[in-house]
Amino acid sequence: MAEPDKYRVRTLAVLSIGRGCFFAALAIFCVMIGLIAEPLQSLKSGAILTMIVACVLLIKAEWVVRHSYKQTELWILLDRRIELAPEVAQRIITVTLREVYLRYALYTTAIAVGFWLLALLFWLGGAKASFK
Repeated sequence: MAEPDKYRVRTLAVLSIGRGCFFAALAIFCVMIGLIAEPLQSLKSGAILTMIVACVLLIKAEWVVRHSYKQTELWILLDRRIELAPEVAQRIITVTLREVYLRYALYTTAIAVGFWLLALLFWLGGAKASFK
């Protein structure tokens, strides 16, 4: 596979997975904003939901290895064609997707830990359950 093709596959994988993570982050942000009157609950909710996203990313990282590359959004973004033998395309696409899924899972885990630490600091600081 030519170097520009590898770069294109990686770029499209980051785009595809990043877009999904952005929408999940937007939903988590909306939940946290909805609970802003109770900051401790807001941080706990953000931590739990972010951990769920990390788990989903880990599951997807394993799923992509066991299924055909033709069942992925990346294949659609590649216009359903690639100038490689199917076995080589399967290996390149699934390895790239798995790597990107795991990288984003690491990022979301770090964010969830940050939310948990902030919630712990609020709790240790004597934050009340609400501002009422």
